[in-house]
Amino acid sequence: MRASFSQGLHHPDQLRRSWYFFFFALPDLPESVVHANHWHFFRHFLHDAHPASTPEEIERYVEAWSQPGAATGMINYYRSSVRQSKGADAALRPISAPTLVIWGQDDGYLGPDLAEPDHDDVPNLDRVERVPDASHWVHHDQPERVNRLLADFFAPALVPKPR
Repeated sequence: MRASFSQGLHHPDQLRRSWYFFFFALPDLPESVVHANHWHFFRHFLHDAHPASTPEEIERYVEAWSQPGAATGMINYYRSSVRQSKGADAALRPISAPTLVIWGQDDGYLGPDLAEPDHDDVPNLDRVERVPDASHWVHHDQPERVNRLLADFFAPALVPKPR
């Protein structure tokens, strides 16, 4: 995954989709921009959801984004994603837990090839579940489907083991 995922992130199409990663890497400016015009910048990203977020849902997001330090915390996630620290790749370890990837097929921010992790990095991958008619916000677009996938995936862990 590290190599294939990293290579996928550097593909020209993915760079076009992920332009905001690089904008968020700038110091101070992103915080000013995202706060402007009652969070217009962040609201823009919610428009991909199907069905569209309700005004009430958007106001809940605005309430969360408005908490002290929240916007900087979100932006810092992207800042750290684009920074290369020495030894960071060497410190990565495979994900050993059973893993289910749920991917919206209409994701406009991450290309579909990024959904498939490398076996060496996720050796216990159960599967990649591609959800039709779902955007980057797959949990919003198809909540019943996502909940069912998660419940089915975690159900075996709830069965008591014989002693």
